[in-house]
Amino acid sequence: MKVSVIILTGNNEDFIGKCLESVAGFADEIVLIDSHSTDKTLTIAKKFNCRIVNQPWLGFSRQRTIAAKYAANDWIFYLDVDERMTQELKAEIAGLTAKSLAEAGFQVKRRNYIFGKWLKKGGWYPDWQTRLINKTKLKKWVGRLHERPLLTGSTGQLNGAIIHLTHRGINWNLNKSLIYTEPVADLIFKSGHVRVRWWHLFTAPARQFWYRGIVKGGLFEGMEGLIAVLYQAFDTFITYAKLWEKQQPESMPQKYKKLDGR
Repeated sequence: MKVSVIILTGNNEDFIGKCLESVAGFADEIVLIDSHSTDKTLTIAKKFNCRIVNQPWLGFSRQRTIAAKYAANDWIFYLDVDERMTQELKAEIAGLTAKSLAEAGFQVKRRNYIFGKWLKKGGWYPDWQTRLINKTKLKKWVGRLHERPLLTGSTGQLNGAIIHLTHRGINWNLNKSLIYTEPVADLIFKSGHVRVRWWHLFTAPARQFWYRGIVKGGLFEGMEGLIAVLYQAFDTFITYAKLWEKQQPESMPQKYKKLDGR
């Protein structure tokens, strides 16, 4: 079984090296779909004999769908730059039988390292991700956020995992919130959500806190788990605050132009 590993890049010099090391010797081909990197990302990639495809950024789903077309092999594995393949997973994939390969794809577990700690509770694990895919059975990737592949056929599960080095500090989280809460709020707005009232700003974060912290046990994994749970609640608050803003008859720039007499 030959596997093409696909990695999306864009100025990732700090992480691409170790990502490529984790698949070196396993992948029969490494395909980088790069969005105009201007740092050392491509210089590092060339040391691993990667096939580099320049592709302007079109969003995760479209980028992943396009990437499959450049893979020389039918079986492809999607890996992000802040993820690493474990030895156990590589050995498991190498040992797949012909019967197993009748599947359209396979889900793998993802170990999320948050604030430097592998969090197993709080809904963070096993965090199943469909990453090993037979591209002949791939229709396309869908979803603006938390994208997923549409496959023709059934999907199996593997015991092996990938490592995800995420939530790399408070400032990192804050910056990510500015980026990701916007499309989430936009999707909720377009779904026709009821007008946001004051209580939504309390109840929505509270539900997230209860689910992550109590139901999924995130509060019982030390300070890292506590902060992660509180941060998810905070993220939900920001999302609903942005939703409220989107529901206003006038945008904030318009309001302030009037206030400024323009």
